[in-house]
Amino acid sequence: MSPAPLPWSRKIGYGAGDFGFNLFFSTASFYLLYYYTDVLGLPPATAGWVFAIALIVDAPFDPYIGYIASKTRSRWGKYRPYLAFGAIPLAISWAMMFFPVTLTGGALLLFAISTHIVFRMMMAVVGMPYLALSASMTRDSQERGVLASLRMVAATLCGLFVAFSTLKFVEAFGGSKEGFFVTAILYGSLASVAFLIVFFTARETDDADDAHQTSFGDMWRSVRTNRAFWIVTSAMLAIVFGSTMFSKTLPYYFKYALERPDLIGTGLALMTGAVALSIPLWTLLMRRTSKRIMWMTGATIGVSGYAVFTFLGDVPGGLYVALALIGVGAGGGYLGFWSMMPDTVEYGEWNSGVRSEGGVFGVVMLVQKIGFALAAALLGELLSAIGYQAGVSQSEQTLEQMKILMLGGGAAMATLGAIIISFYPIDRKFHANLLNEIEKRRASDSSLKSSRDTPKL
Repeated sequence: MSPAPLPWSRKIGYGAGDFGFNLFFSTASFYLLYYYTDVLGLPPATAGWVFAIALIVDAPFDPYIGYIASKTRSRWGKYRPYLAFGAIPLAISWAMMFFPVTLTGGALLLFAISTHIVFRMMMAVVGMPYLALSASMTRDSQERGVLASLRMVAATLCGLFVAFSTLKFVEAFGGSKEGFFVTAILYGSLASVAFLIVFFTARETDDADDAHQTSFGDMWRSVRTNRAFWIVTSAMLAIVFGSTMFSKTLPYYFKYALERPDLIGTGLALMTGAVALSIPLWTLLMRRTSKRIMWMTGATIGVSGYAVFTFLGDVPGGLYVALALIGVGAGGGYLGFWSMMPDTVEYGEWNSGVRSEGGVFGVVMLVQKIGFALAAALLGELLSAIGYQAGVSQSEQTLEQMKILMLGGGAAMATLGAIIISFYPIDRKFHANLLNEIEKRRASDSSLKSSRDTPKL
């Protein structure tokens, strides 16, 4: 029997959480490297390593949070309390990254690394339970696809807001360090409201209520042998590297190659707006075909956008078409990843006998953070290698190599991700069979347990 559909209030309430997370994630993705180099004055390689060190130090924390969250028992469920009680500490840790210090040299570097580490750890405390919640709210693959779609709409609308408004807020609040700090406080406050909406609207099922009896070793074994999980995670890593190369370099391209820093927000907003507008179309394609086909189609469109950028990127009309195509293509990949990942929970349970939402989402966050760390460090090193210097005119050679980093890296990683995801084994019918098999096992285990507990006369 198919699980009952979720009320729309729960779906929309859950999706609203990603608006909150993307006030942090999109701002960090679009502007934090820029803030470190062009506001704080850190060298690009050093700024890249600030990202890398913070993410690597924090990464092992994610599986631990996943394990602890899966064993949590409260009247609000396993995962929802983390959103309610972690919201304010997360907002504070975010604002502290932008605190307008007057430090220089080693003291400034230590401040940047330490505040970034604390922020990333708080993101794990709130973010990992939020991700695991999607697998706990429903077992229906189609409903999870809808949840992922609503998440992506909220995320991309937030990305649109962040891209278009952040630098305007910074200027309105005084510019430079002070403007970024007040903007960070504003974004943290809005994010806290979004997390409370999730807390009050979402509900968890009673699936895997025996997770508190599962050891950390059992959870790791379930994840380690989960082929579907590692296929999706590997394809996600390709997206991480490609999007980092492109989105973090794009502000520099506008500022130095086009000499139009005023268009940074417009360009980023156009790209994220295209993601948002594409989500309903990707959702329809996902329902009529499969999540795998949707992802691969998105990659094809994204690569075509990189090609248009290569040949017409210096022409305003061509640039905007390219950004729109890249955004549409990214929408297919993002929706594919977040709609596939909950289904790998059942694949792992079917394969190993252990259900582990916390393990799946804890490990994927660990891998994702390591990917972002390595990508950010690599980008910083590459920017230094091609001769980038903040605040001065760049040479023609530097600008040309910057464009190669953006477009070649983005297109290659989008292609690699599509190749990897072509091996994803789960479709709608396969997932339904997984659920039936798991239910039979549970019923058999329950009958066996009942017979053992029955007193012998």
